[in-house]
Amino acid sequence: MKTAELLYDYDEGRWLEALDWHAVRCASDPLTPEQQEAWRQWLCDAGNRRVYAACAQLYWDAQGLEDTDHKAGVSAAAPLSRFRAIRQAVKWALGGALLAACAASTVLVSPRARPTRTPSPSGEPPVASTVYRSSPGQTRRIRLSDGSTVVLGAATVLDVDITPQRRALNLRRGEAWFKVIHRPHWPFVVTAGTGQIRDLGTAFVVDRESGRTEVTVTQGQVEVSLSGMHRAPQLGTVRLKPIRLHRGERFVYGTRIPLAIRHVSPRLALGWTRGHLEFVDEPLGVVAENISRYSQQPIQVSPAAARLHLTTLVLSHHIPAWINGLSRVLPVVVVHTNHGICVRLQTSVSTHKTNECHTP
Repeated sequence: MKTAELLYDYDEGRWLEALDWHAVRCASDPLTPEQQEAWRQWLCDAGNRRVYAACAQLYWDAQGLEDTDHKAGVSAAAPLSRFRAIRQAVKWALGGALLAACAASTVLVSPRARPTRTPSPSGEPPVASTVYRSSPGQTRRIRLSDGSTVVLGAATVLDVDITPQRRALNLRRGEAWFKVIHRPHWPFVVTAGTGQIRDLGTAFVVDRESGRTEVTVTQGQVEVSLSGMHRAPQLGTVRLKPIRLHRGERFVYGTRIPLAIRHVSPRLALGWTRGHLEFVDEPLGVVAENISRYSQQPIQVSPAAARLHLTTLVLSHHIPAWINGLSRVLPVVVVHTNHGICVRLQTSVSTHKTNECHTP
């Protein structure tokens, strides 16, 4: 729905509340815990979310127009703050003068204006993130306060911190599918390992294992930024620019992992949400670490066997049968111990430590 239609469909009070919240969002002071909770409660209403997005778009449209005017040497009416002008414009629009309001909101604003509010009391503790967890073998669906949806894979831990300034998430471990309500003015960023994944109108999967992270786009686009310096073949150590991924692309990064983009089926990438764990030419170590989250017994693979590659489909409720049949498709031995399951290379000669599983 366009901004003009929203102005007529919603009451003045809702619009003015949205403008006030947007002013708070753009202020430099951090939110107090009380403001944080009030913001979350207000945002739970779908109508509030739609009007908030519309007034934010009005704000940025006004800034874009005025930036253009400044470049052309046109002086804008600086004395009025941006929010005061847009607030008055909305009142005019709700009274029937919509076109005059929109025109006023794009001229009578200052791009540097910032509303002020009472700072937090000294020593106020920071607002804590919400932590979501799933148990081994469990898949969990979560609806965030901004309307976005997250599906957690088994044995996953996700931190969520949603404020008026940002939507910041941290995938500590495991796998998650993010279906994001896209708001250009309200960044949605997932941190996983040494990378940050930014939504560009998106649904995407992030799978974080030990020392390795996979980002797979199932809809739209994302931008992945890696922190620090990375080593590229024949180029030495380089600082990478953000990498843009499109639907059906998977990007793998991590410690001692060659950076690579692959093409995958979005259906395959989401198989785990239906209990189908699908792998195409993946190292056995990566496969076992993923499957172990859905298994009643932990699965370990010796370093020597972890380098073997395979393509396989594993049903989450038939993992024991898959493990028992593994030695028929790979040169490995499956050993059941007190600590779980150990998969080693099939050899009677080598007793090297690289062919032993690490016990806890």
